[in-house]
Amino acid sequence: MINFLLDADETILDFIRSSKESLAYAMRELHIPYSESDYSEYKRFNDAVWREYEQGKMTKKTLQTERFARFFDHLHIKADPLAAHTVYFEKLCRTGYLLDGAGGFLDALRERGRIFLVTNGTPAAQYGRLASVGLDGFFDGVYVSDEIGFKKPDPRFFGYLLEKEGLAKEECVVIGDSLTSDIAGANAAGLCSVWYAPSGGEPTGAKPDFIAKSYGEVLGILDKICQKNEKLRAVR
Repeated sequence: MINFLLDADETILDFIRSSKESLAYAMRELHIPYSESDYSEYKRFNDAVWREYEQGKMTKKTLQTERFARFFDHLHIKADPLAAHTVYFEKLCRTGYLLDGAGGFLDALRERGRIFLVTNGTPAAQYGRLASVGLDGFFDGVYVSDEIGFKKPDPRFFGYLLEKEGLAKEECVVIGDSLTSDIAGANAAGLCSVWYAPSGGEPTGAKPDFIAKSYGEVLGILDKICQKNEKLRAVR
């Protein structure tokens, strides 16, 4: 049996949609000038601080306000980053959406093996959004970096999961959209990986074993991995 170590945001959960709605809500509530076109700039700053967090250059607590501080500075407005984070995060925790096709993909994965969710997201936001899309209790395990003390791409994140679940590396496949956390983490931990890249592109900085542009391609790759593993077990 293969165990799937599955990322959450932008792999199955539509984080961008949730984030857009939550940011617009926070800006309205705090009476801060905002237009939908500003979201791309917020996302740029948010992505940057998350990369710094993955690299150990920033704590999660600092990340939460620093993205808003940089965003407000870019807009040349004076506003409280902590207040913005507080309202944004409260909304985010109850605003979950699945990416198109993710529901069927998860059902197909379930038919093929066990599924463990692996995420660097903040626990309240991840559990809240999973519940809002009816996925609380769906996974065989949910591993959140804040709860286990290690974050992707630190190989100890995956090492913790493998030890707790009693899994062998050759029985696991990491599936995720992020080269810097999911795939780099899989590389560091010596795990097989599938880079879910619906927008295409060439991998840089990390080396996925496989690349898939759709859920169907992911499943096709996983079926080949399963078949290969079955043949190896038969030989043994």
